[in-house]
Amino acid sequence: MQQKKYYSPVLVICIIIGLLAGLFLVYQRYQIEQAQHQIENIVEYDGVLRASSFEKRSTEDAFAALRDAGVTAMAIYDRTLEKAHDAGEIAVYSGEEARRLTLYGIEPQAGTTYVGSLPGKEGYYREIKEDLIRRVGQDKVRVLYSDRGEVLALTQPHQALMEMKLGISRLQAQAVSNAGFNVIVRPTNYKNETKADVEHVFNRIKGIPNVTGMVFVGKEALGYPKNLDLTEELLKENHIPVMGIEAVDQLQYDPQAGFDELAAKSEYSVGRLYTVTKEEMKKLSPTEVAQWFYISDIERNIRFNLYPIYEEGKNNETALQTSIGYMKDVKDKLEDRGFTFGRASVYPPYTPSPIALALTMCGSAALFVFMVNLFIPMKQHRQLVAAFTLMLLTIVAYVVTGATLITQVWALSAAICAPVVAIILLMNCWQIRSQGPKVGATRAMAEAAVYVIGAAILAAIGGIYIAAILGNTKFFMEFALFRGVKLVFVAPVILTAIAYLQRFPLWKGRTLHNWSETKQFIREFMTTDVKLYMVAVLAVLGGAAWVFVGRSGHTAGVPVPSFELALRRFLENTLYARPREKEFLIGHPALLLAGYAVLRRWPMVIHFLLTIAGVIGIGSMVETFCHIRTPVLMSIARGLDGLWMGLVIGVIAVLIIRFLMYTTAWYQRRG
Repeated sequence: MQQKKYYSPVLVICIIIGLLAGLFLVYQRYQIEQAQHQIENIVEYDGVLRASSFEKRSTEDAFAALRDAGVTAMAIYDRTLEKAHDAGEIAVYSGEEARRLTLYGIEPQAGTTYVGSLPGKEGYYREIKEDLIRRVGQDKVRVLYSDRGEVLALTQPHQALMEMKLGISRLQAQAVSNAGFNVIVRPTNYKNETKADVEHVFNRIKGIPNVTGMVFVGKEALGYPKNLDLTEELLKENHIPVMGIEAVDQLQYDPQAGFDELAAKSEYSVGRLYTVTKEEMKKLSPTEVAQWFYISDIERNIRFNLYPIYEEGKNNETALQTSIGYMKDVKDKLEDRGFTFGRASVYPPYTPSPIALALTMCGSAALFVFMVNLFIPMKQHRQLVAAFTLMLLTIVAYVVTGATLITQVWALSAAICAPVVAIILLMNCWQIRSQGPKVGATRAMAEAAVYVIGAAILAAIGGIYIAAILGNTKFFMEFALFRGVKLVFVAPVILTAIAYLQRFPLWKGRTLHNWSETKQFIREFMTTDVKLYMVAVLAVLGGAAWVFVGRSGHTAGVPVPSFELALRRFLENTLYARPREKEFLIGHPALLLAGYAVLRRWPMVIHFLLTIAGVIGIGSMVETFCHIRTPVLMSIARGLDGLWMGLVIGVIAVLIIRFLMYTTAWYQRRG
């Protein structure tokens, strides 16, 4: 006879108080997320000019088409001699052309590059002269005079000189602003940077209307390592948000020395920019590119889209026409979701109420003790001693350490404990129901659906805990991450299997009530004779586990088949939030079948396997809330969509099984 478990009412009250505090914090988080609805769509200014030169329409018409496609800003980069020469802003003389240059008092020298101005473009020449002196030094930039006016003589290797980053052009920034677009500045840090170098960048854009963002080029932030404070001060003074480029694995940002320090100085109130690399653009259709940007914006706090331009057009269109087409597609999809376009929304510095956060973490601690009691029954006073000890340690750690580590610990605990508690309480109900009479098929199906809904509601407590505990700007913008994603998927499966063996006589008609019986089970299990079919079953289960764990997180090495990608795209474009396949195709249908199986007295081994599969869906629903960058409303909608779709598929599975069973019985009667 299994030992009866007593649950302390105080422990349950602590869980409820933590839940109420968590709901309060989730509501606050929802309000902040709902306010971040404006997106800045950006294209590269030089890229547009280059692409529009191959168009039959004017540059002004191309600009108008971009505005109609939702583009609100253009990015300007440090000028190079090559880009300035190609744009007709300066003259560059080298090789044979340099020999035809008439210099006063000196002959053109082989291996020397000469830079001169063009009529009407003298302002660009003066900027580049100033930038060259700042980059390579006054003594390495010789000023000469020729029949074509003043020229600069440079002896550095020609190709390296042509590609060297010089500086931001004020004239270019003004041209972008005059065209009716916001300006995104993309500077490169200086070697042996000085305060004057940092100030020079901001002086170039000072007074330019609508400079709405700065994102650094290269491996260093502007001003790194000695003058980051000045960069941060000038950014604030000019009301320019700094942005990080989302890493290719969709986690955090491309590494740039100094960027994290700047973000910390801004209390992590920074922009998150998404773009697609040139290599990926070559492989992707315009429809797929549009989908990538759309999903990034609605799911990952992306508020700056840097749209690349195709190198070659598709479907008998020019490169710019093709690019504008996918940009318009993104705009239409985002407008349907309530987004607007212009100066991007940047998440404000936000940390939750310390009291509410502490109460929520204490609720998670109580949930942990509650789960332990389901495995190892404790007297009520011991449950309270354990719970209040953990709560006290949590509050002390929260006050002393600044909260990040302790919040990650209790978020991880909630992600594991909530689905396990939900399934175990379900199994306790199944124990009682299994001792009664066999239930009719229709009633069993309805009751099984109630079990799934009940388990989902209980597990949602963990999701609320996670969304509240980690709900701050540092986690929104992924300067801190939820840790233990793989463990969240694996631990509930293992713990559910142990709990099942404690409650149902699966192994040789026995349940496991104590450590002695557990040791005996381990000894018998490890010395069991292995049959060939058992090896095959284990291989199948191992393959399923590999796919299950390997597909979790963002470092998955398991490829996604094309039919699944097509299903994902359909769901993304049809539902508010695409549910996870492991929930509505595997977990929830399996849990419904598990409830049906116990009520209809199916073999216990089938019930066991269905229960293990069922915890996958419940665990995945909770794990969804671990993606803090995803708006909490979307996480809730994703769980609800997965639940109702899983119930529908589960009911269909029951009906198919009933049909097969009736058909089999009919054939047997005929025989």
